[in-house]
Amino acid sequence: MITLEICTCLLPLLGGLLESNLDRHQDISLIMLLKLVKVYGSVIYSSMSAPASVGVDIEAEQRMERYNLCFVELEKVKNWLPSLTRRGGSIAKSAQELSLALQDFS
Repeated sequence: MITLEICTCLLPLLGGLLESNLDRHQDISLIMLLKLVKVYGSVIYSSMSAPASVGVDIEAEQRMERYNLCFVELEKVKNWLPSLTRRGGSIAKSAQELSLALQDFS
C-alpha cells in the first residue's frame, strides 16, 4: 500500500524520470503518476482549498505539509505534459490520460 508519505517521496522521483531521454523511463513514470493521481489526486487538490485548522494538531499539520509537497510536484509534472503529448505514441497517450486525470481535480 502506498501511503501519503511514500507518495511525497515518489512524486519527485517520477517527475525526474519525465526528463529522461529514455522512453521506458517516461512511460513507467507516467503510468505510476496516473495511479498516484487516481488514489491521492482529489485529496491533494481539495486540501489546498481547505481552511486552516483551529488549534494545535501536529498530525494534521504534517499531513497538510505532505499534501502541499505533493501538490507542488504535481504542478511540475503538469508543466511537462504538453511536450510529452506532442511526441506521439504510447508516451503521448499516457501523458494525455494523466493530463485529463489532473484536470478533474484542478
